[in-house]
Amino acid sequence: MKKNSTILIVFLLGAAILLYPHVAQFINSQKQKKQVETFLGDFRHLEVSNEKVKVDGIIEEANRCNEELYDASSEFYDPFLDDEGKLKHLQQCLELPEGDMFAAIEIPKLKLVIPLYLGATQEILNKGVGQVEGSSIPVGGQNTHTVLAGHRGMGTKAMFRDIDQLFSGDVFYVHTMKETLTYKVYKQKVIYPYETDSLEIEQGKDLATLLTCHPYRHNYQRLLIQGERIE
Repeated sequence: MKKNSTILIVFLLGAAILLYPHVAQFINSQKQKKQVETFLGDFRHLEVSNEKVKVDGIIEEANRCNEELYDASSEFYDPFLDDEGKLKHLQQCLELPEGDMFAAIEIPKLKLVIPLYLGATQEILNKGVGQVEGSSIPVGGQNTHTVLAGHRGMGTKAMFRDIDQLFSGDVFYVHTMKETLTYKVYKQKVIYPYETDSLEIEQGKDLATLLTCHPYRHNYQRLLIQGERIE
């Protein structure tokens, strides 16, 4: 009897170890969805006029920053390498508190809803998706190209682990404080960290690129999922 009890305990412990990542990912996924719902609810249903003016002001400033970015050359910072200087331009331009949620990304095909932050430091990437310094702020508009980085999965969070399942014709959404931007995937591409041509702004276009490490569980290349705004 004692031997059987020991075997049962060992079996249960093994099952718990195997199931823990899946359970933790589910719990964190629900937490992220709730966080996004709260964020969007706070901004999308504003009834106080001065708060609406504040949101309009933030979006207006973001558009101004994007215009400045288009008019001047800007250096990309690989989010999976050096943290230095990643938030400098954003902090100077928008003057927003570091680490505040700015928007959210939704990928219906993968059933993902993830908070989106400005900047892509390791601290930010550990809790959500980060906008890469040197790319456009994710508010849409002509002559913009926002690059959104996420880890290729974490032990307790799925993040961008499965974005290699996105192909031409799939869509993803960027939910801003004011509106939802819809992007249609037109290309999946693998590059090395120093190959940044595909991340540049294209005149007259409104582009968004999802970026993560590649291959899975390694980080010597980058996987790009590139989309163009359709609405």
